[in-house]
Amino acid sequence: MLRRLAGFVMLGLGVWLVWDGIRPVMLIMERGSDLSSALFNPPTSIIRIVSSVLMALGGLLVVFNGRFGASVATVGSILFAILGGLMAASGADSDLWMDDDLYGLGAIALSVLILTLRRA
Repeated sequence: MLRRLAGFVMLGLGVWLVWDGIRPVMLIMERGSDLSSALFNPPTSIIRIVSSVLMALGGLLVVFNGRFGASVATVGSILFAILGGLMAASGADSDLWMDDDLYGLGAIALSVLILTLRRA
C-alpha cells in the first residue's frame, strides 16, 4: 500500500516536471524557433523531459505493480539530479539549478523508498 502511494507521488512529480519542461519548449517554438533548437540548444530541455518521462513511467509501473518500475523511476531521478549538477557546473545562476537539484534529490529519496518496500 505504501509502495503504491509512493508510486502515485512519483507519477505526480514526473507528470508535473514533464509539463514544467515542455512549457518552455512550446514558448520558444511560438517565438519562431524550430523544435530541434528548442530541445537541444541548450540540451537541458531534452534531458529534463526525458528524465521526467522516466520518473512518470516508473511511478505508473509501480502503481500497477509492473516489473522494473522502481528502477526506471530511479534512473529518471538520477538523470534529473545530474541535470541540476550540470547546470551548476556550467556556471549558471543558482536560481536556475537549485530547484532542479532539490526536485532530483527528493525524487531519489522517493525512489529509494520505492526500492526498499516490497511489492504486494
